[in-house]
Amino acid sequence: MNGRGAPVFLAVVLSVAACSTAPSPSPSASWSASGQPSATATPFGTTSPTDTAAPTASPSPPGVTYAVQAGDTLSSIARAWGTTIQQLQSWNADRYPSLAADPNTLEAGWVLIVSGDPATTPQPTIAPTPVATPQPSGCSAGNRVAGGSPQTFSTIPGAGHAVALTFDMGGRLDPGVEILNLLIANGVCATIFPTGAMAQTTAGQQVMAIIRAHPELFEIGNHTMHHCNLVSGGGGSPTAAPCATGGAPSAQFIKDELTDAAAILTQYSGQDPIPYWRAPYGAINSAVLSAAASVGYTKTFGWDIDTIDWKPISDGGPTSQQIAAKVISRAVDGSVVLMHLGGFETLDALRIMIPGLRDRAFVLTSLSDMLG
Repeated sequence: MNGRGAPVFLAVVLSVAACSTAPSPSPSASWSASGQPSATATPFGTTSPTDTAAPTASPSPPGVTYAVQAGDTLSSIARAWGTTIQQLQSWNADRYPSLAADPNTLEAGWVLIVSGDPATTPQPTIAPTPVATPQPSGCSAGNRVAGGSPQTFSTIPGAGHAVALTFDMGGRLDPGVEILNLLIANGVCATIFPTGAMAQTTAGQQVMAIIRAHPELFEIGNHTMHHCNLVSGGGGSPTAAPCATGGAPSAQFIKDELTDAAAILTQYSGQDPIPYWRAPYGAINSAVLSAAASVGYTKTFGWDIDTIDWKPISDGGPTSQQIAAKVISRAVDGSVVLMHLGGFETLDALRIMIPGLRDRAFVLTSLSDMLG
């Protein structure tokens, strides 16, 4: 993403004297393998659906290698070395076949080829600059309402002059850690909806650890185990296989999707997501809501402002300025904003959005705070 925070300029000891700058990376145009909502779905909106790279390279034909450090992601390494995730996957496919299929399989200690040019050095990057806006009073998280009767929300009635920034975590996770760190730096409370599958990935566990460390700011809701379309079947992330139900999923399938995810989310975040959940793709109907409520998920959250941040600019998605302008101009009392921790332009949009909403005197808080 443009202007995203990243590591400070790195010094690299190479065995060659000459140095040159690698070309800038191309933006990734892929989202994890999640399907589009079926025409039979009833969506809330109109859509479907860390990095600290400190390379210490050593020369190794045909170019430069880098030993992966704890906390690295393939995206952060690509940025630091002026290349792309896809190129890194191609260079290292023979040595690490799993990396070619899923960049989240990256492990500390792996030695990656990061350049075909033995004279390459990491690219200089700009450190993130927190938005210098004071936190307003009244921001809190985690004070969950009782389950009670089933309710479905696209906005929160009676919330006062407040807006909920909510983030789904069901696919691509870069730059999730940077997004959470920006929210922390600015005292922004938020509600996160992770899937169980993504919470188990290396990048997902980093995100969940931050959520666990900041219960005063972040609360979680359930986004199911595999991000399946619960109305018509299909969809899914990071693989579609568990969602191939051959039609509308059964009530038991829906229950299992929620309870299996809950065990993982509770383990990693320290929070029980009940009674909050959000259906993948916003796809709900009476059967889905009934099945969810039967296992405790009586508060179903949609949205009234969809940022469409899951779509890259190269595919017609919005720029950071367009996302921020949309949210700032359309927000009303009790608005629920839909974003993604893997949104392509979300990090930069938040740098504009946070002060813009606060200039309108909105409190940026959690769903629990607004419901309370």
